[in-house]
Amino acid sequence: MKVIIVGAGIAGLAIAWRLAQANAQVELFDRGLAGRGATWAAAGMIAPGAELEDESEALAEFARRSRAAWPAFARELEAESGSAIGYSEPGSLVVALDDARARSLEQHAGPDARWLTPAEVRNSEPLVSPGIRGALLIPGDAHVDNRLTAEALRIALVRRNVAIRENTDVRGLLITDNRVRGILTASGAIEGDAVIAASGAWLNALGSAVAELPPVIPVKGQMVAVQVPDGTRVPRHLLWGDDVYLVPRHDRILIGATIEDVGFDTSVSSETCSRLISAAGRIVPSLGEWEVSEMWAGLRPRTPDGAPVLGASTIDGLYVAGGQFRNGILFAPAVADAMQRIVLSFQSVAEIRAFDPLRFNAR
Repeated sequence: MKVIIVGAGIAGLAIAWRLAQANAQVELFDRGLAGRGATWAAAGMIAPGAELEDESEALAEFARRSRAAWPAFARELEAESGSAIGYSEPGSLVVALDDARARSLEQHAGPDARWLTPAEVRNSEPLVSPGIRGALLIPGDAHVDNRLTAEALRIALVRRNVAIRENTDVRGLLITDNRVRGILTASGAIEGDAVIAASGAWLNALGSAVAELPPVIPVKGQMVAVQVPDGTRVPRHLLWGDDVYLVPRHDRILIGATIEDVGFDTSVSSETCSRLISAAGRIVPSLGEWEVSEMWAGLRPRTPDGAPVLGASTIDGLYVAGGQFRNGILFAPAVADAMQRIVLSFQSVAEIRAFDPLRFNAR
């Protein structure tokens, strides 16, 4: 069976890897470079405990399933690619900056999360502001270097002889008798037995298939990285405030991220950089004096209800893997496993039923 995947972000790369492991013939296409879109711009958090507090039970359960799959996924990928991907389980500290937030967070303490007093937080993370009112410790939250992960997936696919066609615009789909037969590129038609649309924010740019695909829009996220000064101990945990998160990575701290409905604009601004650093400074005050080492922006794919779209479309042989919004890294193992099964077995997969791409058709 030949499967064409449109989109080489972490979802497309991971799905391609699982399909290739199952001996499917896979060809991967991307409008840019593999892993250099939203995947490159992410922070690499695998943190359902801190990030999915207000989501639906179906989404939270899918996140927990994928979080549980990450350790084995990481080990297997590192073994097959020969490349480290920086997977770690530092846990999250959700910091309370005022008494009202402290009371709210303390209510979430339980078997999977422990409330820490201000003294306990400062003992664990000396850089944290002495004015905090405590923090919720979520030890199960993890982290991976998203850029290294994308590169490791690319290497694993090359070793399995998967063709990766970069800088290739897919202009449409070949469809006859309500069945997909392949894709159309500037170089001509490429035939396949199935097509998976995994093109992130560009999901609705597949020409003739737009009417058959679920609605996805780009949501811009700007981030900034600051350099940790020599001799300063990098924080151990992922740190979360009300409107900002801090991700320690080697000798840098990544600070994110904005949520902007501005179309496909990926520009960055010094004003936004200052706002992010100011927000992060309420958690780690000394950070405001550190050197900025990088600024960037990515486009995250969001559906109208904020949940992913995973499964079959109304066209036979056309599948969708998109709309992961801020959770593309977290969801990658579960998305890859589910899509491999649904494409190769032609059956529904229970854990993605709530994310049926057809759920928007009646609206």
